[in-house]
Amino acid sequence: MANNKNYWDNKWPKAPIIYNGRVLRVGSEKVGVDVRNFITPQDVMLKEVVTRYKLDRGDLNKRAHAVQKFVVKFLTYKYDDESQNCPEFWQFPFETLHTEIGDCEDGAILMSSLCMAAGIPEWRTKVAAGYVQNSPTAPQGGHGYSIYLADRKDSQRKMEWVILDWCYYEDSRVAPESKPLAKDGGVRKAYKDTWFTFNNEFSWNQTSLKIGAGRVSQHQTTQMNEAVQEEDLLEKVMISVAAKVG
Repeated sequence: MANNKNYWDNKWPKAPIIYNGRVLRVGSEKVGVDVRNFITPQDVMLKEVVTRYKLDRGDLNKRAHAVQKFVVKFLTYKYDDESQNCPEFWQFPFETLHTEIGDCEDGAILMSSLCMAAGIPEWRTKVAAGYVQNSPTAPQGGHGYSIYLADRKDSQRKMEWVILDWCYYEDSRVAPESKPLAKDGGVRKAYKDTWFTFNNEFSWNQTSLKIGAGRVSQHQTTQMNEAVQEEDLLEKVMISVAAKVG
């Protein structure tokens, strides 16, 4: 099995994923953002965090672990409807650094961005959204978290995806080479079916998705169809552009 960028970039189907929860200053209509744009490893503020807190020291596992521990220590969890007066408002990493608060996907976006800024190849880190369940009898809810392709000597292929979470089942005391595998459900097998994943280069899903006002957040019983919808938002935008320029 090939453990390289080409293999992992093309292992799963790709499709556009558009987040539709931000509003421009002019008007009240929500606008679509390609989710890949939320991952910003070249941001000078992130580079400064990496330098000051020495997040780029050691091998890649040590860097991913240092990033997870930094986000856990730095970020305070706050629901979007408390901080932004809306059910689901995704922040860019620089906004999360400024506000020092966020919910699950804000921390995941910051974590994957910092991993890349610390020198981890983009194909080895993603943001994921999917179901979580804290006990067999509990309802499943939506959650966003970061995943990292860790070096694992105990694996036949020497690499395995692990979950880097900062808020749901935060396990920053455990190094990536010792974390339970994502394919096995992570900590307590609480991480269930994945809805979609993305990094700054690609987004993976069977079909195009629009992420609307439904919550992707820990401790909520959100169902996938409440948070994401199949919709060709790209075509809608192009129709609007064509109406203006012909």
